[in-house]
Amino acid sequence: MTPADERTATDSEAQPPSVHAIWFTTQRVLRTIVAVGIPVFLSFALVLPLVIEALGLPVSSALYGWLVGFAATTTAVAGAITRVMAVPAVNSWLMRIGLGSVPRPTDRNTRPAEH
Repeated sequence: MTPADERTATDSEAQPPSVHAIWFTTQRVLRTIVAVGIPVFLSFALVLPLVIEALGLPVSSALYGWLVGFAATTTAVAGAITRVMAVPAVNSWLMRIGLGSVPRPTDRNTRPAEH
């Protein structure tokens, strides 16, 4: 490796990767809400009350309301986190640790192909 190659390699490593704006951020948030909401609501609103009854404990409407509220809160937090992850500065940081919206092997100067 020549000194010029070494300078080019170290210069490119020192620069943060270029991050394109994330496409379809609203769609990503909605998909997360569905992906989290279905299992959370099934677990807390349907299965857990049956388990509590099977243990011989009463399931009051207050408890049921709390379980549904917990499921809704969990789903909302997951959606909010997904939206924050779509912020370019956050996505840039996530790319540095391998969790960005573009996989590492992908050329960061080109947009991924749509399927």
